[in-house]
Parts: sequence; structure tokens; C-alpha cells
Amino acid sequence: MRVAYLGLAYHAKTGSTRFLLDLLADHAQVDAFFAEPDPAKLREACAGFDERDYDAIVVLQLHEAFALLSGRHPNVTYAPMHDAMWRGGAFLWKPHFNTAKVLCFSRALHAEVMRRAPVHAYAQYYPDPARHRPADPAPGLRGVFWYRRSEIPPASVFALTAGTRFDSLTIHDAPDPGHEAPFPAAVPGHLARLDRTVWTPDGTPFRAAQEAANVFFAPRPLEGIGMSFLEAMARGLCVVAPDAPTMNEYVSHGVNGLLYAPGRPTPRDFTRAREIGARAREDIAAGHARWQAALPALAEFLLTPTARLRRVPGRLGLTLPAPEPDGDLAAAGIAPLAPGAAPPPGATWLLHAPPGAAPDAAALRAAAMAAPAGAVAIRGHHLALRPDGSTTLHRADDLAAAWARLLAGEAGPEGLGVPEATLIRAAFLAERAAALPATAPALAALLLEAGAPLHVADAVLATRPASAEADRPGWIALAARREGEAAAARLAAAFAAADAAVREAARAAAPARRALALIGLADRLHPALGRLAERLAHSPRLRRLATRLLGR
Repeated sequence: MRVAYLGLAYHAKTGSTRFLLDLLADHAQVDAFFAEPDPAKLREACAGFDERDYDAIVVLQLHEAFALLSGRHPNVTYAPMHDAMWRGGAFLWKPHFNTAKVLCFSRALHAEVMRRAPVHAYAQYYPDPARHRPADPAPGLRGVFWYRRSEIPPASVFALTAGTRFDSLTIHDAPDPGHEAPFPAAVPGHLARLDRTVWTPDGTPFRAAQEAANVFFAPRPLEGIGMSFLEAMARGLCVVAPDAPTMNEYVSHGVNGLLYAPGRPTPRDFTRAREIGARAREDIAAGHARWQAALPALAEFLLTPTARLRRVPGRLGLTLPAPEPDGDLAAAGIAPLAPGAAPPPGATWLLHAPPGAAPDAAALRAAAMAAPAGAVAIRGHHLALRPDGSTTLHRADDLAAAWARLLAGEAGPEGLGVPEATLIRAAFLAERAAALPATAPALAALLLEAGAPLHVADAVLATRPASAEADRPGWIALAARREGEAAAARLAAAFAAADAAVREAARAAAPARRALALIGLADRLHPALGRLAERLAHSPRLRRLATRLLGR
């Protein structure tokens, strides 16, 4: 079998997507083409490319490569990156993308793609921690920050660490083009030392800085996959990152990393940084095992013609999971309960299962078997099911840390988890003569007030209908009861501000949505017209002209 791989020249330089190229090379003869995202440079780099020479074609992020394709090839896979698919706050999608299977490495990206593409799949990549030296066990805090983007400058890292003494902070000063900035002239008082490294072809300075550190500050506001922070987690560093994809698809706040509200870098609690880093390395190791087990399904998706995938029942819109263990809930002592039902005798764990919820039996059984003996509850991630059929990932955080973020207005109520994604020991409830909580706020109240030892399983335990707004009165009432009326008022204001931010983002993105709709219309007429419309719509000169004409 012969496969063409078309990717960005930048990825050839960094090697960050080498894993996909290696997977293809294990199954086929691969011709790799790397190019800049410019039509003229693309044609020059891909001189001699003819789609008829290949049994399969894989396009990674370089959507400009569709200019080389007829739209009639029977086996094309397009793997976009989440961070590259947004234009002015609107999601970029062209009709000719639907001539390909679409492979997503981000849950957030998959939520957008599954609304649009007829054949799509999701897989989550994890590096091999065995290939990365573990974090230095020496005491103290030593940070490393790769300055890449102006959205996260060194001042943000200074704000995140304010109030905590760091023995050192190394800034790897290697910005993306157009994001260059002066190195900080002053060293904040809480940093004993501020060091600087720069980019080199072999990456030695950055690697040495990582090996000396135990805290890593993620460099970008959005990621496609996020190799830099994933490799830091694989080393056992405590990763500090914006609460945005793909960072928040791997990091659970207070469990295996620390998150902060994008654009609001307020001080984090580094008291448990070493413990958090150790858990990160464990979770990456477990994730890498899942990734390895899922590779056969991923290879099948990449190499199977699109039409054949369409004909297989249940294969339209794939998730590519690793083979799961036995999902016998009863054998694991788990009893799902409908609202108001009494626990059956002999049950070890109770799972709230209201209408519309879909527990993952295999993941629940695995979580119950892996939980420490003293844990009275197991929290896990869940997928929120939207009315349009798409799903979004909500990760379970450390309960106390999530509650603090909620009160500070940094996280929505989804960050605390829901009953469908939580197991509680039957004996724990029996000792308190308590019923299984029916709502997320009631569950949080029980666990917070009991100070119960919890175990966070790094797995999706259930899918449930999205209902965050319905829980808001319960969260506000809980804040009033635990923290006082002032805290409840702040939480209510935070919910209102979050709603306003969503409305404002939608308003601000309206011009981009209209531009993308026009691009899509032009693309339907002819792909060349679509490419021309896109270049015009995103031309800096045209944007400046529109700003002058509109007076905005």
C-alpha cells in the first residue's frame, strides 16, 4: 500500500506530529510532503504529487493541500488541529473537507467536527513517559516557561507564582514569529533567580531547563495537541495551563496539573506541586497504554476507504478507544440507581443514573477496581450531550480546588462533576443515613462537608444530557450555606458575567461567521473560488479597509 502524507513544514522542523507518520510507515510505503500554508509554496514543495499514485492520502492540518486533490479520491483523511480552525472567533469549515474522513486529536475539535463532517473519528495522543527523564526530586520549586505567544507573556507567569517562593524560573525565549518581546528587565522578589535560554536546532537548552525543573508553564492559549506540556507531564512536572483546549482535556485541576482562567493569571497554590507532578506522570503512562492499544483501530480508520466506513453500521462518527476490560458492574459491586430508588443489599458502590444518562460500565468497573481502599467516593470525567447530538468533555477536578475556583469565578459548575460521573460507597451513605444525592450541588455539599477522601479516575465514566444552567440555583444556595450571602452574590454575578461573555463572543464573531459562510458558498461553486475568498477575507489590508468603513 502506498500513502501520501501532507503536513506543515513547521511540524517537520519540530517533529511534534512524527507519531502519525511513524504509524503510517508501520503499515505502508509513505511519501511525506511538507509545505508552508501558502498555495504557491505548497505546489512547489509537492511538485510531482499526483493523487492517483496513492491508495490513501493523509492531510495533517495543511488544509491548503485540498487544492491538490480532486475531491474524488476514495481514501483521504484530514486531521485538523483545534487551534488552527478558528477565524475571528468562528469555526472554519469548508464543504470540500467533507470529501475526506476527519480525524480529531481534541475533544473540543471533535465536538465541532461531528456537527459537520459525515465521517469522523476521535483519538487522544499520549507520549511515552519512559522516553523522558523524570523530574528532579530535589526540594524547592523550579519553574520553566517557554515564551511563545504574546497572549501568555512572562508577566502572566509572574502573576501565577506571586506569593510563592521559587528557587528559579527559566524562560525559554523562543517566540513564534510576530510575537517577539523584550526579556523582562526586573526579577520579581518571589523569584530567587531568573534565567534565559534561546532556541537551538538540537533543543538542548530547553531540554536541560525542563530536566532541572519541577513546574512547567504552558506556552499557548490554545493547542492542537500540545506536545510541550504533554512531555512536561510525562516527566512528572506540575503543569500550569490556561483552562482551554487541549490543556483542559488532559489536566484535571489540583489532580495532575493546575489550571487558570484564560487571560486571568491569578496566583496558584503550589503546595502540592510535587504530588501533582507525580500523578501527571502516572496519568500519562496510563494514557500512553490506551493510545498504544488504540493504534490498530486508528490505522484501520486511516487506511480504509471512506465509502467502506460509511457502509459499516455504527462506524459513522468513530471514537477510537483502547479495548476495555470487562464491564460487569455487578461483579465490581456497583449498583446504578434511578432517582428515588433504594440501594440493593450487598452493593459496594452506588451510581446515580437518572433518565438520559449513559454510564460507561467498563470504565466504572476499572475505576472501582483501581480506587484506594480508603476512598469513599470516585470522581471521573463525563461527556455532556448537547441537543444537536454533539458532546463536550467535562473533567473531574480535585473537589476542594474546584470549589475554590468556582467561588473565585474561574470555573463553571461543570468543573465539579455530576452524580452520573461519581461513585459513592454505600457504607458511607449508610453511616450518615443519607440518600444518594440527586443533583450535582447536593453531591458536592455531601462530599465537601464530610471532608471525605476521594479518588479521581482519569477516565470518562458517563455521558449525560447537558444541564449546567439547571444546577445554578443549587450552587448559589450551597455557596450561601457554606460561605455566606456575599459569596453567593459573587457566584451569581460570576454566572451572569459568564453568560455575558458568551453573548459578547458570539456578537464579536458574527462578522467572521458571515465571512466564513461566504467562503463556504464560494467553495461550493469551486474550491479555487473558496481559496480566493479565504485569502481576501483574511487579508490584513481588507480588514483594515473594513475597519475604516465601519468606523470600528
